[in-house]
Amino acid sequence: MGRWHRFSPGQLLYQAGDKPDGMYGLAEGALEITFPLVADEPVTIYRAEPGFWIGDAAQFSRRQRMIGIAAATPVRILRVSGTELERLLAESPRFWPCFYDLSSRNVETALTLLSESLALTVKARVCRRLLTLAERDRDVQITQDDLAKLVGVARATVRRAIADLAAAGGVETGYRSLRLRDLDVLRRHKDEQ
Repeated sequence: MGRWHRFSPGQLLYQAGDKPDGMYGLAEGALEITFPLVADEPVTIYRAEPGFWIGDAAQFSRRQRMIGIAAATPVRILRVSGTELERLLAESPRFWPCFYDLSSRNVETALTLLSESLALTVKARVCRRLLTLAERDRDVQITQDDLAKLVGVARATVRRAIADLAAAGGVETGYRSLRLRDLDVLRRHKDEQ
């Protein structure tokens, strides 16, 4: 079931307004998820890592896609078509709770990101994103521009937060990367309001 695909950085999997064409599971790399706000200019809202599945809401509601997805790095994706999903669920309805769980997790992620942007300082949001991105490796391959997009602020604002964290010994900047030196420093700041 499903077909494997590879995407290069910047390549679109789909964009807001597209018709549903199945679900996508991320096996390798990172995806950038965007939401169109003003004049269809997309705003980055999340960076997905391996194990992430998306496309369920549009597929099962038969509505247009609300978000866009592009490769942030080279990625390998498993695409399961809508026809394959319908066949699976018709033959094995016991899998419906799994898809409901996936949808609930994606809604929980969206609500968490919204609440963080409303309640936390920029430094706290930077710490949270870095801690999430560093779950696999303390060398986080991300530019400060991309981090600023994820946090939803200007690059200069992210630079100040990174400089504060570097001065405290929490991070070290590199070329297109950040090395997390002391996770406790990030954990101390991740709940600042």
